Amino acid sequence: MKFIKYIAFAAIVGTAAAFQACSSVEYPETPVVPGVTNLAYTLAGRNVTLTWDAPQGATGFEVIRNAQLVETLPAGTTTYTLQRQSTGVELAYTVKAKYDNDLVSLGQTVRFIIEAIPAKVGMLIPCASVAELTDDDEIAAAEWFQTTYASNGSILTPADIAGIDPDEYNVVWVNIDRVGLAYGWENLPAPLVTPEAVEAMARYVAEGGNVFLTKMATQLTVPYGILAPEFAPGIFGSGEGGEGNDNWCVNAQIGYMNHESNPSQYYDHRADDIYKGMTTLPDYGHETFALEGPGWREDHNCMWDLNAYQYTAQGANTVEKFQNQNNCIVLGTWAHVVDYAVAGIVQFNPTAEHLGSCIAIGLSAYEFAQRGGNPYQDNVNRLTQNCISVLSK
Repeated sequence: MKFIKYIAFAAIVGTAAAFQACSSVEYPETPVVPGVTNLAYTLAGRNVTLTWDAPQGATGFEVIRNAQLVETLPAGTTTYTLQRQSTGVELAYTVKAKYDNDLVSLGQTVRFIIEAIPAKVGMLIPCASVAELTDDDEIAAAEWFQTTYASNGSILTPADIAGIDPDEYNVVWVNIDRVGLAYGWENLPAPLVTPEAVEAMARYVAEGGNVFLTKMATQLTVPYGILAPEFAPGIFGSGEGGEGNDNWCVNAQIGYMNHESNPSQYYDHRADDIYKGMTTLPDYGHETFALEGPGWREDHNCMWDLNAYQYTAQGANTVEKFQNQNNCIVLGTWAHVVDYAVAGIVQFNPTAEHLGSCIAIGLSAYEFAQRGGNPYQDNVNRLTQNCISVLSK
């Protein structure tokens, strides 16, 4: 490389000598114009904010990352934020001042490496602390989360919503399960559905954050931009509940009635990762995953009646139509349902509009604190942990 540079220099000198006697033309030097000063940076996760002092007379600025132009900014700008920058490699950010007549200053540069931060799991609650929760199911779920994810999880409160970043939290769980709550996502606990909170969480999902929505929180699929309003969950209950002698389970064999006669319309999800390690029961004439035993149960469904929607997508049955319409997979239904009537567990896949995934569980059988105890509590815990694990990948 040094040899090449030397030859080029020699050629230039030789050419100048050859023409020196023939010309006395003087070429003007390119004027040196003032550049930015005091270029600095701050980090917030993988977001980089550059700040600088602008020279007088500058008509704009160029922001360059690793020798590639990123943005051209107007006069008077003294800060710029670049989101979700690469980790583990050296980054060089240069800012140049622009002037009239296409003049551009020399640049000032900062260099650094963003260290990768192991992603955590968050559980978003609608109050300032777990101690302020009032429903037994929400309390039990939050306490289980704190124990299970003590090393890599955090309870998130309404004060944290604006700053939730998918680079720090790759999964956020929202669980709302309370008696007397009115239907509609707007009626969920107020701190979760303010315009600011909804906008922040929708942005989180759009940028690649994954959400786990359970019980009445499945309704957040709409304001988070995952589902169109006309496909909101419509099977809803928030009553006190009652006694029962049967087991409440989830059926992962969608369209079981056709498992022999028409297997193309039978969808067996028992081997899906969300069910890994769960115990089964044969109570309904086919294998199901038990979630809640006999005793007092709150009848709190918040799920999808697949016969209630108008579809534009094609499909052999309402499950296929719902899946094709909403880029999702129906993974579970009520234990006794062997057709295509309802969806109780749905996994929504990423799209161009929302890069994050979502698993939503709206089954009443998914209850974290059954009065008198639940012989299948381990299955509830396992299902929860599996879903979070799937979303974390």
